[in-house]
Amino acid sequence: MNNIKKGSFGERLVEEFMKKNGYKIIEKNCRLGKKEIDIIATKDDLIIFTEVKLRNSRKYGRGFEALIRNKKRNIIKAAKDYLLKHNYDGYNVRFDVASIDEGELMYIEDAFNLNY
Repeated sequence: MNNIKKGSFGERLVEEFMKKNGYKIIEKNCRLGKKEIDIIATKDDLIIFTEVKLRNSRKYGRGFEALIRNKKRNIIKAAKDYLLKHNYDGYNVRFDVASIDEGELMYIEDAFNLNY
């Protein structure tokens, strides 16, 4: 399975998990210039930007550990662009990370924030 298929598989798993847990998916693979947000969802008064990381092996650590400083900053910039482009007044913002390691899903709410 190539990386694109692996990524799509991982994102579908996370999407199913999120829907089962009360999230409403707004967009997937949202491109904002050169930046991308894997999944954008709402739940209650939150708009949630979720990064999906998939690893077939833990040899180099878990997927969430691969979310380096620059990637977080890019996600935050993309989220700000998205919020400016769309009208989400009254919503609070949250950044989550979904890490799929050797088939095991770990969903981390509030993994980082706008002040990162």
